[in-house]
Amino acid sequence: MLRFRSLLVLLFYAVCSTGVAEVLDSIARIRALGVDEAAKHLPVSLEAVVTFRNPAQPALIAHDGREGIFVELPGGNADPHLKTGVRLRIEGTTQPGGFLPIIRCQRATLLGTESLPSPRPINATELFSPALDCQWVQVPAIITGVEFRKDLALIAEVSGWTIKLLLPNDPNAAQRAAGLMQRQVIVHGVVGSVFNAKRQLTGRHFFVPSFEHLILSENETQSGVAQLRAVDELLRSDSTARTMVRVRGVVTHAADDGLYLRGDGGSVFVRAANTSGLTPGTQVEAEGFAAIAPFRPILRAVSVKTLAEVSPPEPKPLDLTKDQLAGLHAELVSIEADLLALRDGPDDTKTLQCRAGGWFFEASLPAASFGTSRFKPEDRLRLAGICELTTTSSLPFSAAVDGFRLHLRRGNDIQIIQYAPWWTLRRLLWALGIVGALALIAFAWAALLRRRVSEQTEIIRMQVERSAVKDERQRIARELHDTIEQELAGVSLQLRNARQRLVHAPDQAGSSLDLAEKMLRHCRDEARSSIRDLRSVALEQRGLHGALQEFLVPLAAESGAQFTFETHGAPRNLPGPAEIHLLRIAHEAVSNAARHSGASEIRVRLSYEPEAVVLEVSDNGQGFDPKAPAPRGHFGILGIHERANKLRASVSIESAPGTGTTIRAVVPHSAETRANDQIS
Repeated sequence: MLRFRSLLVLLFYAVCSTGVAEVLDSIARIRALGVDEAAKHLPVSLEAVVTFRNPAQPALIAHDGREGIFVELPGGNADPHLKTGVRLRIEGTTQPGGFLPIIRCQRATLLGTESLPSPRPINATELFSPALDCQWVQVPAIITGVEFRKDLALIAEVSGWTIKLLLPNDPNAAQRAAGLMQRQVIVHGVVGSVFNAKRQLTGRHFFVPSFEHLILSENETQSGVAQLRAVDELLRSDSTARTMVRVRGVVTHAADDGLYLRGDGGSVFVRAANTSGLTPGTQVEAEGFAAIAPFRPILRAVSVKTLAEVSPPEPKPLDLTKDQLAGLHAELVSIEADLLALRDGPDDTKTLQCRAGGWFFEASLPAASFGTSRFKPEDRLRLAGICELTTTSSLPFSAAVDGFRLHLRRGNDIQIIQYAPWWTLRRLLWALGIVGALALIAFAWAALLRRRVSEQTEIIRMQVERSAVKDERQRIARELHDTIEQELAGVSLQLRNARQRLVHAPDQAGSSLDLAEKMLRHCRDEARSSIRDLRSVALEQRGLHGALQEFLVPLAAESGAQFTFETHGAPRNLPGPAEIHLLRIAHEAVSNAARHSGASEIRVRLSYEPEAVVLEVSDNGQGFDPKAPAPRGHFGILGIHERANKLRASVSIESAPGTGTTIRAVVPHSAETRANDQIS
């Protein structure tokens, strides 16, 4: 038994500890929720009366006798029974809403109809209180205008503030609105709010269920018969905003919310509920009350009477001097201007951005009147429209006018008097861009061509060098055939003669042998020279410095002299003919030192300098006088000068009897590439 009781207690506590959200049954409790609480979709079940319903919207505003709230209906709900004055049971969940918490209705049950609750009177100090959102109130107002768009909106002045009253549209709305113009009424309606993304109030309007909730004020009085006034006499010191006046003039433009009249003393905007049938050229008399507006008062018309039809008024030229411009507010004007740009404006309008005489301004036109006309920037236009002055000053004095805009009436208010030149700044920039691109392509092509020419020139140079080497080798081969072979044939002949003389005349055989010996010595010298030329392939394999060592060391060793070879600087390849000439110059200089100077030391120095290649051969031999004529049969120095001339190089010889000899050949960088192709 004890165990059973314990089980019951545990079950009781488990049931009690289960969290069940409390159903909210009053609008005040919902409005008191914070944003996070309302976002938890708390259950709602309450009864309330519909205070406003627009059948075109899936929403309504309900009031439970104390507070009002916005209710979202299931999507697409168009139940005709959900209308103002119906009592409902609303079941749904809470939502944070955009300004205050709202109800998302899941089921609405009709409970019948009943009278709306008594509206709460408010005054000017409460008008912009955020807590008034969705409340059912009453407030005194003066109806000053009307707007016909998707819904009907009456413009009202409430405690000095301009407020819109939103009503469901009906077939007689225009006529009923006209009967309320400039009348004092008591508005019974729901307070609406305009807010931003931070849930801050930024504007105010009213939802009015019907025209029956605009009740004419019992305190409305009008001051006698309306006086006929000129346009420039409105709101002078002898009249007030509640003085009924009349203004006569010719219509220059009829807009949705009123019309512009040109009368005595200038032009004026007349706010009227119904402008149908009024076109430019209609002479009318408007009766109503003057009201304050920037730069010039407007007339809030109670009635507009047609007097006659006259010729449509011509636009006045727009004088852009400040003292004249200030008197053209609300006037029909014309101006010539340059079109700068065309853009889409608000409320299905087209806006032309223009420039005239140093002034920049905009001209707007309904998109439907714009048609298919095509304008281009820099077109010269003649515009006709209603002038509206603007200022950046906080006080709209006439002297503070610093801008204006035009309200065009129809498509033919725009005339092209000069088309934009084809050669525009944009096209000029495009042309410059294309020319610049072509110039870059040309420079790139020239650079590539120069590189290609350089490559081809290098190939041709190498081919010329190879051809020169080939020609030189062929020349050496011919020399071998023409000289050495002939010399050997002569030696053979002398040896045959010597052999015969040894048999028949031994005493004469010696002369033949001596001649054969001389011929063999000369043949040996020729063979060595030819072999050196044939072995110039070492230049291609080892370079100039390697070939010099290969050929000069054995030559110096024949005389027993000590040979020293030095290289300075970074070796670089020279054209083939240049290296061959330098190799032969060095060979001739070392050969002379080894054979004729009696030197014990021979030094060769090859320097690769930035601007030249320098070959220097020196010895410590007996020396000679460079200015003295060369001995007969000695052609070494002459050969050195000839080869230097072919290289366009300079040669200096420093020597004197008993002081040794130094021969220096300098090949400048400019001459390296111009080496003579003829090698001898």
